Amino acid sequence: MDKQKYQINGIVFEIDLNSKKYKIEDLFEEPEPYNLYINYHILRCNVGEKEDERIIINDVDNTSIELKQECFIINTNISSIVKKDYNHQFSLFGNKGIIQKYILHILEAKYNRIVFHGCALINQKNEIIIGIGQSGSGKSTLINIALQNGWKLLSTEQTVIDKDMFIYKGNVYDNVSPLSEKLISEKLIKAVILHNKRLVEPLGQKIFVDMREYETNYNKIKIDFNKLTIINVNFNAKIRNMCNIEDKDYLLRLFQISASDKISFPAIIKNSLINFPYIGNATVRDGVIDTIINSNANKIILSNGFKGFELFFNNKDSDKDV
Repeated sequence: MDKQKYQINGIVFEIDLNSKKYKIEDLFEEPEPYNLYINYHILRCNVGEKEDERIIINDVDNTSIELKQECFIINTNISSIVKKDYNHQFSLFGNKGIIQKYILHILEAKYNRIVFHGCALINQKNEIIIGIGQSGSGKSTLINIALQNGWKLLSTEQTVIDKDMFIYKGNVYDNVSPLSEKLISEKLIKAVILHNKRLVEPLGQKIFVDMREYETNYNKIKIDFNKLTIINVNFNAKIRNMCNIEDKDYLLRLFQISASDKISFPAIIKNSLINFPYIGNATVRDGVIDTIINSNANKIILSNGFKGFELFFNNKDSDKDV
């Protein structure tokens, strides 16, 4: 048995792999982006550190999954479920893979870590941007322009906040469209574009970018609402629009809470799909939203692509000069 411990958003997970053919390094470590492109930040833990949760993976012919109080057990043929085709929902550890879904479930349902679909950045003044938008809306462009203006990357894809308003470091691999790829090639000299690593999505192929050279040193940071800006990324908007957001329902929709729907294991598992219960704690989620709504954070809509982003960062530069 191969056993390792990892800390993910402050929670220590012990992973036990029972396999004669595989070690955990084969599934869960660098340098393969199909494993690394996951929406949480991973820290390797010392062997002696006490685990909060336990994941057991048995390499067997018959597929079954058990969601127990004391552990999460996966019985499956590892060879059939670890797919290196960069379609991450069919991987064990990748984005939307089985372990990813379980960890999101535990973080939200048990530990009150609320997961939002969006990027997060921080600058030297501890000012924080949370950029929210659908796939293709321009989050990668926002990230790119922010990094050009001296910001650091907290997360490219999902932002995790707890009820005490700590924000956690997340994924620092981006999956970019050709437009963002061109921007990154021209502007971000430290970014590594992995042309041979492609993500297959319904909207077409995207290319991986290694952004680790631009990541922050923080693993988590307390949000200062005086220094928080929430941006609705709408790259295709025709009219530039910056205004306050005060409507709770609208802010909830903006946050696109990724875990608000039932999530099921991928179809590659041959037996009937197994659903997790609804994940997340609605009370805690409402509390986080209420806290943001009632705070003095800059809750703005920022659209019209480059012009809107440049207007925002130019205003930040003006503040700096004052």
